[in-house]
Amino acid sequence: MLCLLFVGVVVLGAGLVPPATGGFAIGVLTWVGWLFGVLLLLLAAAEAFELVDLVMQTPIDVSDRPVLDCPLPFVSLHVPICSEPPEVVTQTLLALKALSYERFEVLVIDNNTHDEALWRPIERVCGELGPQFRFFHLPSWPGYKAGALNYALRRTSQEASVVGVIDADYQVVPAFLASLVVHFDDRRVGFVQAPQDYREWEQRYASRMCYWEYWQFFAVSMRLRRQRNAVLMHGTMVLISRAALLRVGGWAEWCLTEDSELGLRLLAAGYRGEYCSLTLGRGLVPFSYRAYLRQRRRWVTGGVQTVRRHWRLFAPRASSLTAAQKLHYLQGWAPWMRDGLLMASVPLAIVLGVVSLCVEEAPVPIGPLGSAVLVIVAYLVVREGIVYRAYLGRPWIDGIGAGLAIFGMMPTVGLAWLRGWVKIPLAFQRTPKQPQPRTRCVLAVVGPLVVGTIVIAIASGILARFGSGGMRAGMGLAAYGIICLACVCAELVDRD
Repeated sequence: MLCLLFVGVVVLGAGLVPPATGGFAIGVLTWVGWLFGVLLLLLAAAEAFELVDLVMQTPIDVSDRPVLDCPLPFVSLHVPICSEPPEVVTQTLLALKALSYERFEVLVIDNNTHDEALWRPIERVCGELGPQFRFFHLPSWPGYKAGALNYALRRTSQEASVVGVIDADYQVVPAFLASLVVHFDDRRVGFVQAPQDYREWEQRYASRMCYWEYWQFFAVSMRLRRQRNAVLMHGTMVLISRAALLRVGGWAEWCLTEDSELGLRLLAAGYRGEYCSLTLGRGLVPFSYRAYLRQRRRWVTGGVQTVRRHWRLFAPRASSLTAAQKLHYLQGWAPWMRDGLLMASVPLAIVLGVVSLCVEEAPVPIGPLGSAVLVIVAYLVVREGIVYRAYLGRPWIDGIGAGLAIFGMMPTVGLAWLRGWVKIPLAFQRTPKQPQPRTRCVLAVVGPLVVGTIVIAIASGILARFGSGGMRAGMGLAAYGIICLACVCAELVDRD
């Protein structure tokens, strides 16, 4: 009900009335702009579903089940690695060795690492840690991370009823397994997910803003999803029922986000996904804003691949997914769709703005599109205030930083979403586990700066020429400029 009210208020406020005047070419352009505006507002309303859900909720129950006195399952932990620093992986393996749990094995699968100096030390460490640890080197193996995990699944002990995945940089706490395996008392549970938390993010502001942008998902979205059995699997710190994994066909080697894709298939098959809100391990936050954007680009492209392959699951009565599960997944994809539309609409907004400066009377009706962009910017600002100040209790500096990260990655996310639909190949790109040489890409700053300067200049011209009559068009174009300048600021913040 509140979502419908939100749509109604926004549409009325934006004055979305289809254009009826002007020449044929201008009419077509303004009709397209009107259509973009409506779609953007609908996506904003879908995205706002989560915020309304959060505000209307009584305090979310985040209590986790205690460890019960029951037979403990044998767990096979899989650690896929590819060209990782040996010292980072060693610390991960030492943390696994210290688990306060007896019945487990660790399979380290090194795939496509050509430098022997990187994988030989890890092989030696596995030998020193004892028979619980097994190392496999795959010099050339298809399927990226999913291919390595499927290989590990075939080498898993027959005694194992639960499979876990740990990324190469994650150092788990001793209680990791003991805290999660209890959920498998319920045979309906297909997987149990713990937060993807990070360490070593406090030193640099760029790392800090990325950290808090990550964390709002686990502190808000995952807890809301948990209540409706719509938990998202995200590839590390996760335990999976081996029987369920085999039943749905293993890991998808065609998908860049094999983790979330598998979680969707498990839910569609009728399994439950559980979420443990305790931080049970921490990995390394991306060492640069550029690496953070590259990681998000892969996530978005994998999301498009998942939608293209599994869109039928969201049709009525097409799967065992409930309406609430479908809504949560669609709501999670809505920001990516929104950013894709925003990037697709930039040339249109510039053309409409230039045409507005050339006409003699009132500006071309760019208002609907511009108003939609302005509403999105305003909504994100309000959302960050509610989530970070009112809900998480973080200081303004963290809320502003997370907001800057969100605005700054909108072009990257939008272009990745569009790219995914045109099927341009994209290889799996691992996130570096150690600092990389800090090279500056001029286009990373100049591109957004040029576009932002153009739209702000056009907006200023419209306001100067038409005064209050050009207010909506000018402010809407200025909203595009805000997004572009946020990209520039995020890039400039990312420095030593």
